Amino acid sequence: MNIFAIILQRQKKLIVIFLLTIVLPSAILSVFGIMAIRNEKYRRDQQILNEQQQAVMLLKNQFSAQLKNAEALLQGTAQLPAFQNREYKLIQQQSNVSLSGNLPVDQVFILFEDGGSFFPLLQSVPDVLDYSDPVLTDSQQELLVRAWEAEFTDTDYESAGSLYEELVNQTTAYHAKAQMLNHLARVQKKSGRIVTAIRTYQRIIESYPSSLTSGRLPLPLTAEIQIIDCEQISGRKSQALESALSLYEKILGSHWNLSENQYLMYTEMVEQIIQELLDESLVNDSSGEQYDTYRVLREVHQKRVEQWKDRKLIESEIIPVLETMVLRSEYQPFHFSREIQGKDFLITVVPLSDLLCVKWDNDGLIHEWLGPIINNLLLDEQFNIMITDLSGEILLGDEGPEGDANSVTGEFDGYFPPWKIEMVRTSLTQSGIHLYESYYFWSILILLMILVFGTLLIIRTLAHEREVMAMKSEFVSSVSHELKTPLTSIRALTERLLEGKVKGHDKLHQYYSVIDQDANRLTRLVKNILDFSKMEAGKKEYRFESTDIAVWLNKTIDDFRKDHIHDHIEINKHFDPEIPSVAIDRDALAQCLYNLMDNAIKFSPKSRSVDIDLKRESEWVVIRVKDQGIGIPKEDLDRIFDKFYQGSSSIQDSVKGTGLGLALVRHTVEAHKGRIEVQSVPGKGSTFTLFIPIVHPNL
Repeated sequence: MNIFAIILQRQKKLIVIFLLTIVLPSAILSVFGIMAIRNEKYRRDQQILNEQQQAVMLLKNQFSAQLKNAEALLQGTAQLPAFQNREYKLIQQQSNVSLSGNLPVDQVFILFEDGGSFFPLLQSVPDVLDYSDPVLTDSQQELLVRAWEAEFTDTDYESAGSLYEELVNQTTAYHAKAQMLNHLARVQKKSGRIVTAIRTYQRIIESYPSSLTSGRLPLPLTAEIQIIDCEQISGRKSQALESALSLYEKILGSHWNLSENQYLMYTEMVEQIIQELLDESLVNDSSGEQYDTYRVLREVHQKRVEQWKDRKLIESEIIPVLETMVLRSEYQPFHFSREIQGKDFLITVVPLSDLLCVKWDNDGLIHEWLGPIINNLLLDEQFNIMITDLSGEILLGDEGPEGDANSVTGEFDGYFPPWKIEMVRTSLTQSGIHLYESYYFWSILILLMILVFGTLLIIRTLAHEREVMAMKSEFVSSVSHELKTPLTSIRALTERLLEGKVKGHDKLHQYYSVIDQDANRLTRLVKNILDFSKMEAGKKEYRFESTDIAVWLNKTIDDFRKDHIHDHIEINKHFDPEIPSVAIDRDALAQCLYNLMDNAIKFSPKSRSVDIDLKRESEWVVIRVKDQGIGIPKEDLDRIFDKFYQGSSSIQDSVKGTGLGLALVRHTVEAHKGRIEVQSVPGKGSTFTLFIPIVHPNL
């Protein structure tokens, strides 16, 4: 049976107790704990699922409430007198204030009962309105021809100006008078009368705001462009920039009724003027603020461009559908959505005599309505709400963990907007954060820790038992060898003496000396074993007596020499003078010196020389034993004083020992309230140093 089997047999009772008292109860409690955790997890998952469903429902209800409020505002706006009387300027103003100012509106358009449409945010009047050409009498027409000849053929700007002034005074028609003023301002500008030209253009803007050019373009708009040019010519760059920014803002605010092409043409023209003026070095220090204003207006311009594009799609794709599906007699607002060119067009219609229609700003719905609602709902960071469109693109929120079976989805009431609501748990919750809050989890963890600790303790106990058994086995083998060698020698010598084969006095003395040496060796071995047994049992007693340490050490060395008289050893002594007396157990400390010197001889196969020093260091008497032997490896230095331990060098060199000598040395020195130190260099020898206190604490 090997050592491990023997250990298991000896520790069988301990292992059975461990299995019955720790392993089995821990396993049973762990199973019940895991079942409880699973039940707790299921209950919490259901609770979280209910909370998610309630949050989604609350989101839908709050969004629907906001949509209902918007419907009420739209109905109230549609019933305003301006809408009923088709006062287009007022409609445009109220649309900007009531609708786009309070709601996330992108477009407002009106479908008239008698046909046609009106986009208040992009137009000042509907496209369906007709304009009459200015009317001139024959004499006025003759004057106009003469003025053109003077201006363009003869370049006689003074005569042309006089003729245009005469026409201004004679003409009474609104558009004709405005056009004559425009001709007059033009020749004033050509003749270098810049200030007079600016005043004439300002007169057109103030007195004839609805006037048109012969090409049906807003005359005040062209007048403002001319004023900017005049200010540039006169060197007033800063004033020109202010005027250009003001004009840009008016165009963006649909101050004049422009088609898409006209809108793009004039905005591009004004942008070019502004950029040139901003680059001019003569612009004053306010250019930084003016640049910020221009940047904001540019953003509005980009939005207007998108609105013009959307208007085309509304006219071609949305309005024909609305005209076929509206039941005007119901007078109930309804919602309509359609995806066009990858974009969701969300429309709300209020049917009265005319149809007031609103195209919602998708980003506004998301960030102005849904965003605040979600922020109020998601007080717990463990959840995330996503809003996605029909294609699955995330419009709001972050993508949750994949494969979350506990996510909750929903749709808005009436599928408007046609987006999907999905509420998921974040990765933190998905990973089981609530697990650490469970009492059962910590109970199982503690049980597992106890189980692991107990298992490690059993393994350590078995490993220690195995190590001790191996050491004891080595100890028995070593002791047997140590006993066998002197006994064999004594027996052989005794047999020769008994047989009378030894003749001569000197020969007999030699035989008796060897027998005595081996007997002493056996005595020391037995004494070591007995002392170690007492030490292990805690029964080792020491008798301290005041001793002349130098005399005692000399006698100990001499006794050792006598016992090794045939080993041809050399012991070199170095004693300091005036070493004080010390309280020691003479026999016990002598046994320590014997062990140290015996090891020095045993582990010095080439040089049997030992140096022994005796000196005083402060409050200590120091005994140093130095050899020139094989030395001790560094990895063995910390264990050479352990019981039964024999270093690797001793095994390698086949030097047998009991492994008790140094353990006894340390115990004895510590009993004297001293200490032992060792320095060793492999291949060069070792030095053991004993520190014995001069004043013993117990005396």
